[in-house]
Amino acid sequence: MIAMPLQLNENLEEMVPRPDEAFPVWAFYESFDLHEGGRVPWHWHPDVEITWILQGSIRLCTNNQTITLHAGDGAFINSNALHYKELLPGTVPAALDLLFDPLLISGSHRSVYEQKYIEPILTCRDLEVMPLTPSVTNQRTLLEHVRSAYDAADRGMRGYEFTVRNHLSDAWFLLFQESETILHSKPVIADHREERIKKMLLYIQQHFQEKLSLEQIADAANISSRECLRCFNQSLNTTPFTYLLEYRIRQAADELKHTSRAVTDIAYSCGFSNTSYFGKIFRKFMNCSPSEYRSLYQDRNKMEV
Repeated sequence: MIAMPLQLNENLEEMVPRPDEAFPVWAFYESFDLHEGGRVPWHWHPDVEITWILQGSIRLCTNNQTITLHAGDGAFINSNALHYKELLPGTVPAALDLLFDPLLISGSHRSVYEQKYIEPILTCRDLEVMPLTPSVTNQRTLLEHVRSAYDAADRGMRGYEFTVRNHLSDAWFLLFQESETILHSKPVIADHREERIKKMLLYIQQHFQEKLSLEQIADAANISSRECLRCFNQSLNTTPFTYLLEYRIRQAADELKHTSRAVTDIAYSCGFSNTSYFGKIFRKFMNCSPSEYRSLYQDRNKMEV
């Protein structure tokens, strides 16, 4: 299955389109040219995710960690971890992704599998993301199980659910082995940055069409303006206003791609006060003008008809 552009609900949670709700696995091929500007915006989901890079390179960021993945590498992204992906220069990245509910392999709540092997990983604050490299034997085997699970889910032959679950169970045990050092380390002192960031990102997404101040964004998380800047810098390596601009541009790009509205109307509806500034910022993020972007996707749509 080929991934569609990311869809988020009102809480920044990804709306995972599982083919079968009774079998909580979503396996898909992800090409980064599907994402506006080659970026997957900050989001989270209750499902865990394992991604395997087939070509190109990406940067994967979480609340506390940034890693670079090249072709052949993979990564585990924990449940509810706020994360962001962007392509790096070179070949357009493509990846195989598996999102799944860990209940699939635990069997039931409070089972020995959940208590002994799954819950310790899901609740570990130090394990938002784990890079996986084929140069490490266990990690290479883990990625091979992920590929086998993906292939079985993609083919969908009779009984594939057993095959997928078996491979994911084997992959999870290898993940558990690889993460034991982290699981047994001294717990970090809990902080509220991720919770605060989620509240502020949600506020920006709900009010991006308006003229926003730093104080308004900070108030959404009941913190000071200074703490707001610190949270964005430490967690997302950006500023509130850069994130706001990027979000406005993503919304505008979607409008340009899927509607025939005038560029001026789109600019104003996405929070820009004049078209000149809109064009300048759009080019900065998308490497082309709004009109050029629209023409590019109109040409693609004609080719696909």
